[in-house]
Parts: sequence; C-alpha cells; structure tokens
Amino acid sequence: MIDKATIDKIFETADIVDVVSDYVTLKRRGVNYIGLCPFHNEKTPSFTVSPAKNICKCFGCGKGGNPVNFIMELENLSYFEALKFLAKKYHIEIEEKELTPEEIQKRNERESLMAVTEWIQQHFTSNLLNHVEGKAIGMSYFLHRGFREDIIKKFQLGYAIDKRDEYTQEAQKKGYKLDYLEKTGLTIVKENNYVIDRFHGRAIFPIHSISGKVIAFGGRAIKKDEQVKYQNSPESDIYHKSQVLYGVYFAKNAIIREKKCYIVEGYADVISMVQAGVENIVAPCGTALTTDQIRLLRRILPSVDTDRNEENKNVTMLYDGDSAGIHAALKNGKLLLEEGLNVKVVVLPPEDDPDTFAQKNNASDVIAYLNEHETDYILFKTTHFLEECRHDPIKKAQLISDIANTIAVIPDLIKRSVYVKECSRILETDEKIFYAQIDKVRSAKLEQEIEKIKNPTASTPSFLSKEKEVAPFAGDSQTTTPTADEQKERQPEASGCFYEEEKNIIQFVVRYGEKVMCEVENENKTDDEETGKEEEDEPSFTNLSVIKYVEKQLANDGLTLSDPTFRQMMDEAIEQMDNTSGFKAERYFIYHENPTISKAASDLVAEPYQLSKIHNKTKKLETDGNRLFELVPRVVMDFKFKVISHKIKELQDKLKTPMGNDELIAIMTELQTLQKVNRALASHLGEIVYLPNSRF
Repeated sequence: MIDKATIDKIFETADIVDVVSDYVTLKRRGVNYIGLCPFHNEKTPSFTVSPAKNICKCFGCGKGGNPVNFIMELENLSYFEALKFLAKKYHIEIEEKELTPEEIQKRNERESLMAVTEWIQQHFTSNLLNHVEGKAIGMSYFLHRGFREDIIKKFQLGYAIDKRDEYTQEAQKKGYKLDYLEKTGLTIVKENNYVIDRFHGRAIFPIHSISGKVIAFGGRAIKKDEQVKYQNSPESDIYHKSQVLYGVYFAKNAIIREKKCYIVEGYADVISMVQAGVENIVAPCGTALTTDQIRLLRRILPSVDTDRNEENKNVTMLYDGDSAGIHAALKNGKLLLEEGLNVKVVVLPPEDDPDTFAQKNNASDVIAYLNEHETDYILFKTTHFLEECRHDPIKKAQLISDIANTIAVIPDLIKRSVYVKECSRILETDEKIFYAQIDKVRSAKLEQEIEKIKNPTASTPSFLSKEKEVAPFAGDSQTTTPTADEQKERQPEASGCFYEEEKNIIQFVVRYGEKVMCEVENENKTDDEETGKEEEDEPSFTNLSVIKYVEKQLANDGLTLSDPTFRQMMDEAIEQMDNTSGFKAERYFIYHENPTISKAASDLVAEPYQLSKIHNKTKKLETDGNRLFELVPRVVMDFKFKVISHKIKELQDKLKTPMGNDELIAIMTELQTLQKVNRALASHLGEIVYLPNSRF
C-alpha cells in the first residue's frame, strides 16, 4: 500500500491541466480551459478543466474529477494504479507502508513474474527485428500474413528462436531466476533440472493486461509439420486467461470513444481488423468467451453514463460465415445479453474469417460491410432458424421456447417487452406464449436466487440481480435490487427517493462545510447556592458551522441520508470537524482515498447552487458563501419536506388496505400531524430552487 504522505504528495503535485493536456487539446476560456471530451464523441467542446479547483468535468457525459479520477477513467486503472501512473509522470518515489512478510513476498513475486514476461517480450521482439533467423522466418511469416511493420511493432509481435532452451539460458544469464521462468510457464522444467523453452520456432503474440503489462504469450506454429497450431502460456499468478481479452489494451480508448466493441475469435483477426481501421476490437485468449471477460468489457464501455443510455453499451460479434462461426455467435450472444449489453452479429462470407476478410478488402470497404450487415442478435437467431422449422411444428415449438429463454436473460424489462413483440410477430405466435415461458424461466431462476441466500454455496445465475426498477409489463412480476457494480456507478434513481435533496445538502457540506453559518446563544445558567434559584450569566455565543448545523438538524428529526456515498461523506465530515484542526471539507473530499467519494465531490464542486431566476430579478445575487444562513436551512427543509411527503404517501396508500379501527385512528392521527408539518415547511420554503447547468 502507498503511504498517506506519498498519496498527498501525488495529489499536491499532479496538475489537472498538465494531466489532461496529455490527452486533450485545451484552449483557455476565462479562468478555465475547455476541449473536446475524450470519453465521448462531440463536435462542440463541453469538457471543462478548472486549474483553481484542480478538477475537470464533461458537461455532456458527466465524466471527470481530480487528476486521479481522470486517469482511472481514461486508462481504466484502479485507484492505486492511477496513483502510481501519476507518480511516475512526476518522478515521485513511491513510499509504501510496511507490509507483512507474506505481503512482501507475494508482491515481490508478482513483480518478478512481470519483470520476466517484460524481458521475454523484448527478447522475442529483438529476435524478430534483429536476429538472422527471426528476420528470415518470423518477419517473413508476419509479412506474408499481410501485417504491416507499424502494426507488428504496435502489437509487439516477436519470434522464438528454434532451439530447445535458447531464451531460458539467456534469461538466466541476465539474472532472471529459473523459478520465475517456470511459474510464468515460459520454461518447462523436467527431471534433473532438464529445461525446455515452451515456445521455440514460433511466431509470438504477446498478451497484454488492460494497463499494458505483458502477462502471457501465444505462439503460432510456422512449420507445416507442427502438430499444435497455437501454443499459449498456462495459467499463472499474473495470467488468468478467462479474465483477459487479447488486444484490450490497444482497443480500450477506441471502445470508449465509439461506445462499441467488436469481438472476434483469434489474435490474427484482431490485428488484421485493426490494420483495416477497426480499432475497437478484442478476442478471447484461446478460450470460449467467459462471463469475466464480458464484465471486463462492460467496465470499459461508457458505463458511467446512466444505465438508461443503453446505446452506449454495444457489442458486435464478428464471426466466420461457416456453421462453426454461427454456432459460436449464437452461444456467446446469450452470455452478452445476460450482462445487460446490446448484442449484434455480423456474419462474414462463408469463405472468410475476419483476418482474411480484412486482408482482401480496403479499410473503407471493411467498415462499410460491418455497418451494412450488422444484425440484432435475437432477430438474427430467430430468422436464422425460422426457415428450417417453418413447416415442422415440433421444431417451431422448440425455436419459440429457445427464443423465449434467450429473451428471459435480458435484465431490462422494457427491452424484453420489445423483443417479445417483434419475435412473436416473426414467429406468428401469441405474445402471451412468450410471456408465459419467460415467467417460467425467471421464476425458476428466482427460486435459485432465494436458495442461494439460504445456502451461499449454491451456484446462481447472475442476471436476476441486475433488474432495473421499471414498471413491469403484463406477465412479468419480478423485481430485484441493484448489483454492487450498479451501486458503485449509481444514478439518482438507484439511490433512493431523496437523491436530489441529499445531493444539495452534501454539496454545501463539501463546498462550505467548515465555514461559520451563524452564531447560536449558549444556555449559560447557574444555580444560586443560597436561594437555589437559577441566575443568568452574560450571554455567550458559539459559532455554528454548516456541518454542525446539518448534523443537528438531521439528528433532531432522527433522519439519515439514504444514499450510501452521501451518508459516508456526512459521517466523515462530522468526524473530521470534531477531531481535525484546520479541516477543509472541499480539499478533504476532492482528494479522498475512495475514488467514488472524490469523484462525487468533484462533481458537486463543479455545480454551483443558486436561487431561481424569478427570485434573482428582485434581489441581487450574491455568492453562495455569503448566503449560507439562507441557503443551507433551505436545502435541509427541502429534504425534510420530501421525506415527510414520502411518508404521507405511504400512509395514504396504507389506508387503502383493510385494517382495524385502532390502527385506522392511529394512522389518521399520524397523517394529520405530518400534513400539518408539511404545510408549515411549504410556507417556509416559498421560492423554488434549482441547479443550473453552469460551468464551475
């Protein structure tokens, strides 16, 4: 772990303008800078950088934050990886806290394994470019495949010399331990320490992690008599093939930019398509497509946008036109749908795979073909099998059941209803039949979900946990809670009924939390020892900060914030205000070690809170900081008003159900009290408040 002092130094040193300028062309506009957002396509700049606050924000897609948040999003790095990224940029030495011997050993071993794979990659690439055998055999092979030299260098392709232990011996001479060579799978150690290079006489395809580290290799046979066409690195501490996608490091920015990803089957497919201009493309690493790989894609796709913006989560499977390719597409499509992605299919001509197709055609023709032949996955599946079963009732019944089972895994209710309507029309079947089968499938999965809760060791499909809170249509009654990932990338609808009101409160806590809002008089009374009467001293006053005011107001009514991030921020603000001298809320939260909190704080700082324009016509607008005594009570009352209104609605709904007289009287009494309080709050609130779409 990186120690606190080093983290603070990174935050103090990293300049948001400098960091963003590495990726975005910025132009000064007033006190800020503006440029085209790197996270989505736009023609009019909406990405704003504030040097004063050291934050950035796109007012189109909402992405941004402090320098660490920006790097996390753009490079798709973890919090600590982003810290190390910036530390390297600014030449800051990482000082990590003292680790246990076990942690040190594990960390050192992982770093050693990564060092080995990095050196081996450089060795393979050097062989390809400089060694006589590498140039004559390896480079000739790649050029014969139609790969340009710039693409060969981009993907760091290489060649393994055709000798039994060539790179094993060379690595040991360079000081790399045989133990690490064996653990990465690069070297096979047999009895009596007899060693063999796993790769020899093969064209090498390095496999990169999402952050660009070389973690494994794929070796393509060049000799015609080789029995094994492809040989891949085995599983290791740094490589889990079911969790890695080939080409993802090179594709991630294009995927974010295009809001779409193509999936192919092989290494050469990826490289040829990139060479043809399709950069947002990946492939599994010698395995069938897995759920972990799909979830990796889902994180890369612009998931920071609201889940309702489904057009931002598109995956197109690009497969061979033969029966095997179509079978793979049909199998993988269901897995992709289950993870909430929009899935399409492009089937190539029967004689082609993506590699040969890209080599045969120029870039514009390839892209045109993809655009013209892209078909929705479920509709493709429906029409593909329709002809062969049109006159066979048994096969048609099986097809209807299969299509209904596929639709059932889609998390979104509205999407399911649209597919039911369209597929029932194509298959000339009543929609009720589809709904009945979908209900049957989802009910069975729901029972498994309940069983999993009772028995945690039971395996349960994941798609039920991603249900969106949308009004159900006929035949669908299941509702579930958001997943942890959805809560992490929460939206207002996913954070309770009071998100906007809570957001307004936390906005003042972050921006002005430690500032004095008003003075309150202390109760200074003493007892006269002789008479026993209370005597009043001279009045004294205590400064009341925004944080303490909000704390007191919420505590008086027994209220807490429902949004988990806002609740944690409020709790920490109270704790820091009580225990930390010179506490500055804005700085504390913008540079918080939890990236979710720092991102939320950056967004809140970027959105000023103002009274309505109607109010501003009659009263000169002052800065928020000069009007805390007016504005903070207003947002707290807004929150209370919304909470009480929600409670009133619950009680009114409860009155519609049968109940005894005692319960009825109790509810009516409580309802009258709440309505009286709400009327009082409404009269105090008076004016409307709003959050303008302004820039800092």
